[in-house]
Amino acid sequence: MPVLAGSPAPQRPVGFPTYIPAGISDEAGSVGCLHTPAGGVEAVDLATGRSLWHAAAPARALLLAGGQAFLLEERAGRLSVASYGARQGRLARSYDLATLRLPPWASLAGTRAGREWTVFEVAARVEGDTLEIRYDATRHQVSGFAGPGVVDQAQGVVRVALDSGRVEVRGGAGASPPPISGPAPPIRGARLVSVHARRADATIVLGGPPPNVDGALLDGNGRAVFELSPDARTVIVHRFAGPGNRRLPATPLEHGHRTDAVWATLDRRHVLLRRADDQRWYDLYSIETGALVGALENPVDVAVAGRRICWTAGAAGGGLELRATDVTSGRIVWRRTVLEPEGDPGPPIP
Repeated sequence: MPVLAGSPAPQRPVGFPTYIPAGISDEAGSVGCLHTPAGGVEAVDLATGRSLWHAAAPARALLLAGGQAFLLEERAGRLSVASYGARQGRLARSYDLATLRLPPWASLAGTRAGREWTVFEVAARVEGDTLEIRYDATRHQVSGFAGPGVVDQAQGVVRVALDSGRVEVRGGAGASPPPISGPAPPIRGARLVSVHARRADATIVLGGPPPNVDGALLDGNGRAVFELSPDARTVIVHRFAGPGNRRLPATPLEHGHRTDAVWATLDRRHVLLRRADDQRWYDLYSIETGALVGALENPVDVAVAGRRICWTAGAAGGGLELRATDVTSGRIVWRRTVLEPEGDPGPPIP
């Protein structure tokens, strides 16, 4: 399909999505594409919370960069990739994925009926002029006294040439995402502690913190190892860079409270320290500078985007709420419901 008349030629994004809880953002942290309770996408000004535009369900935000938002949309059972202007929401181009032949049960919307449910997970990245989408659709079932199991699966990779519109489909699982952790460089005499961390992806987490990660926390070519002081009131971040593990200056996080958990954010530039004397509260610190960024009560998932701390927490009436806290004042600037209350929430929603 040609570019619509009068539409500016889209700039080419580079790299991987920038994830925030329940959505993605641009690298500057100015615009976010959020999951809606109905299963669509809402574009939001992250500074003010102002709604910019909507994409009807079922839809999934893939990547937001270069002034463009790339969404995976399903209409009348057919999938397509749509490129919208990030702020104004004007459709620049659509790419039909008719060559992607999925089983009838596989849908972006997902289904749940009694003891059976389906999940459709996607992840995207851009390599030059090519948008690569890795998909994994699974059908789960509980049978008899056995626990839930996967009874059907469809997975593969779709590559879309953004200039020509050519679509290539490959079967199989595709390239594995980068690891979360790796071996910790030796640090003599350090009392190292594990860190809670989960893979940065589009999963909507219903509870936290995530499991412990042993060894060093990885972020690109860098890695970080965490040491707890004998009185548990200071966490020292030992940072290393490059394949040779070049040691960077250590960063002390002066907590002032006894710390009983260290939790990495999705952006990997910050960590949360849980207060042992009141476990509802987590203090957020910059890994690079050691500065205190904010304090959050009962967070579920956290990322820092620009001047906003984006974090999810349980809503008063149930469900899940995304909150944006100003990093300067500590004030919650805006809120969004991203998951409505349900009697049985089922498995995590991708």
